[in-house]
Amino acid sequence: MRNRTLLTLTLMGWLVAAPVLGQLTPVGPVGPVCLATQSADVDPRRSLFVTELDVLEKALSLEDVMTALTDDVGNPSWGPRTLWQQLWDTQNREGDNTLDLGPNCDDVVNASGQETINGFPIQCPRNEGAEVRVNPFDPRLDSFYKPIALVNRMDLAPSDGANCGEFRVVFARSGGSRNLIIFEAVLPNPDSGCGLEGCREVARFWAGLSEIDDPDRRAKALREFYLRGFPSRGIEPVIRAAHFGPGAGQLRTNQFMSGREEQIWQLREFKLVQVCPIVGDCFPQFVPVTDKENPFGELFGSNSTDLRSIPFKRHYLTQVKNLATPDINSFFAVAPDQFNAGQSNAQLDENDYPQHFATSPRFQRAVEYQLRRLGSRLTPDELVRRSMALSCAGCHRLNNNSPDNDLGDGIIWPPSLGFTHVSEFQTETIDGSEHFLISDALVDVFIPHREQVFEDYLDDNECDQCETALSARLDPLPPPVITLGEEESLEDVLTPDSVGALDSELKSGLPADSLGGEGRVH
Repeated sequence: MRNRTLLTLTLMGWLVAAPVLGQLTPVGPVGPVCLATQSADVDPRRSLFVTELDVLEKALSLEDVMTALTDDVGNPSWGPRTLWQQLWDTQNREGDNTLDLGPNCDDVVNASGQETINGFPIQCPRNEGAEVRVNPFDPRLDSFYKPIALVNRMDLAPSDGANCGEFRVVFARSGGSRNLIIFEAVLPNPDSGCGLEGCREVARFWAGLSEIDDPDRRAKALREFYLRGFPSRGIEPVIRAAHFGPGAGQLRTNQFMSGREEQIWQLREFKLVQVCPIVGDCFPQFVPVTDKENPFGELFGSNSTDLRSIPFKRHYLTQVKNLATPDINSFFAVAPDQFNAGQSNAQLDENDYPQHFATSPRFQRAVEYQLRRLGSRLTPDELVRRSMALSCAGCHRLNNNSPDNDLGDGIIWPPSLGFTHVSEFQTETIDGSEHFLISDALVDVFIPHREQVFEDYLDDNECDQCETALSARLDPLPPPVITLGEEESLEDVLTPDSVGALDSELKSGLPADSLGGEGRVH
């Protein structure tokens, strides 16, 4: 679909006569003028999920992203290559291929000596730890990480407009073993006092991309949005360290590299913080944290010795109604972080929720009782398959095939591309342009839903301007700071649990529902 609508109206003292914010022209303070217009109709492959090679190659590189993040901290000893090394050093054991740049995966162990995050076991070390030795910025090498998608997830904006949702960039390793990283920035609301209305200019920027046929112009506009923002509009750059820290966004990985350790397909999550010693310069750190909405598999069964098993089951019964919603884009479950694992395995049985659930007949009966009370005809197994589909591993692989793709109510979970939802190798031609191939799940289910949410927002209250607009802008926040005392070790202060607790604290009070509906879905 293509947006054939161009608006000409005065907005907050500016004349909008073009679809991209970089082309706004000041005209002085005036009141809002409302004009009748057609309903919004954006091109989703330009305004929601950008995989066009001609755009991606010029819009953003991994070196651009890592440079912007290190520039935020301003320590000359920490350049983009050093931050890259520190990220992957978290998957090495201390003293084993490690560069001593920050946390290692064996910093926290349980009573049995098993490495853990949030008290749940993790694989340590990982083959991806060897990425500390490669150059990810040189396009001539297999180790080069190329951009394969820029993503507008404004549908994730909280219903109170606390932020404008997430804006993402996906990079994939060019050759050798497969490895992908996704930078998922939460963008502050330019006019938070206006609620969701304060995000309207951000939405108009993305909508305007549908009207630009020249890929070079779209690439330039996206580069501006991601790296420089629009300061006069109060819109920060997407790529800022604070946007990936506790209380904000995250970096996620999709890992399947070969090497001396067991090759297990796994997905992980990280937060970016700034560490400031009492003596010395501040420096950035990626810290592994729990995978959100990914309860540890054994909590569904009866074989777990973890004391959280019974509290989890009690909590899960409160989520039956949410999970039983007969809409693939609306069912969800809230998973408090105390139950989330530090990894999501798309192989073996750790993340196979139905398999664990089968060992707990009492829990099955309790779930069935809740379903019957709701008048739902779902089976307990179908409900738990929905939970698995909401996990990283389920969404990417475990729910691809029968019977795990049958979620009841006539809902069949749409497949990924087997490993990802965007291919770094396969391409398709759309309107004469080459794009990286995306999954049926995105094409047929999730992108159409996001498009409808986005267009409904664009159509809503076009003439209802917020009176407090631009009145309370603040300077961009710095990255969250972790203070390091003279007698404290980094390993003791900077743990997955401490960073995770800070993230939960900073997010407390956010509404459960978003622009796209109740709960965080896909």
